Amino acid sequence: RKGLHAATSLKPRLHRGLGILAGMAGLVFSLWLEARLLILPDLFPPLLLPTALTTLFCGLILVVGRTTALSQVIGYLVAENGIFLLGVPLMTAGAVWFELALLLDVFVAVFVMGIAIHHIGETFESIDVGRFRSLRD
Repeated sequence: RKGLHAATSLKPRLHRGLGILAGMAGLVFSLWLEARLLILPDLFPPLLLPTALTTLFCGLILVVGRTTALSQVIGYLVAENGIFLLGVPLMTAGAVWFELALLLDVFVAVFVMGIAIHHIGETFESIDVGRFRSLRD
């Protein structure tokens, strides 16, 4: 059984300074990648591709570098926003790309819910709601 002290003593897997440096490295890599990629002209507005990739990288850093479920869920949401930013310009390129981006958003949502349910299952002995009937005022 986990006590209050065990919950408050959780340390992130990745040191905060190292996480910031990794995020900055993701930004530099995104800017470098935008200059090197041969994409359709006028598909992405200026700096949208690096913004989306940096958001995606920062979300993945949050997921990998944190130990609490709430921090990991926030990381998945940040990564999902990066995926959404990548998918918005593709809506004009064709419906198939938009549908694939939407499918990826649904996959991320199901993945986040799976992690949340897993952490709830680890925290509580039973998640059987039938036991609530035996509660009295």
